[in-house]
Amino acid sequence: MALFFVNSFMTLSILGFYTGYFFRKVDITKHRIANLVGIGSNLIAAVYLLCIKYLLGGISEFQIYPTAPDFIIHTHRFFAAISLVLMLIMGFTGWKRNRNLHVKLHYIFLPLYTIVYISGLFLFQSKPL
Repeated sequence: MALFFVNSFMTLSILGFYTGYFFRKVDITKHRIANLVGIGSNLIAAVYLLCIKYLLGGISEFQIYPTAPDFIIHTHRFFAAISLVLMLIMGFTGWKRNRNLHVKLHYIFLPLYTIVYISGLFLFQSKPL
């Protein structure tokens, strides 16, 4: 159930980010709302994952099991952390109306986040191997 919760919120976040990207030139209000949904749902999933990993006994206690070797899982987490920082910087630069940096960052953030999202779907499962 925990993995379903995480995957649901990560899916909601990627839908929010790409919906926001679609509305970037059409309707700035919809762009902001969609990206706030993306940021919020991503933060909910990320904080939940960090809490169960470091505060509540580990992800295996919540029936989340990795399907790949440790170095691949650590690589995934490394790029997920970079993606999280980029997301927060993009949110901040959008809020502060620093358009040049905001636009440049989305060329890095969207592909990176998409790769992290898709890899997360394949790297974890809710039943042990």
